[in-house]
Amino acid sequence: MSAKRVLVTDDDPSIRSLLATILRRANYHVDTAASGGEAIARSERTEYDAIVLDLMMPVMDGVEVLARLSARPLKPKFVVIMSAAPPDVVTKAMTPNVFATLQKPCGINEIVATVGACIAAA
Repeated sequence: MSAKRVLVTDDDPSIRSLLATILRRANYHVDTAASGGEAIARSERTEYDAIVLDLMMPVMDGVEVLARLSARPLKPKFVVIMSAAPPDVVTKAMTPNVFATLQKPCGINEIVATVGACIAAA
């Protein structure tokens, strides 16, 4: 069985890099996106088993990314929102594609366990 594919989307390069490293060490194939637009473009070319998505990004935020993903015929419950956004923003972002939400900052074990559960549930 090949490694499961995860897309990490965050505009903060240090967070993006850290998440990618954590998930690669957990044996996932990880791609990264620095913006919502890049995440949409990557998801059109590659089918991901999970997407870790920040909500607060410039130009196209995570809420818009989720709206665009929801408009496409994709499998449900494959997005993990990981954000420092206030609860009302997170609630607004909830779509059938969202498996779970994690509040920044969160621990390594919580990230790996949540992404693993997301992939297992799909």
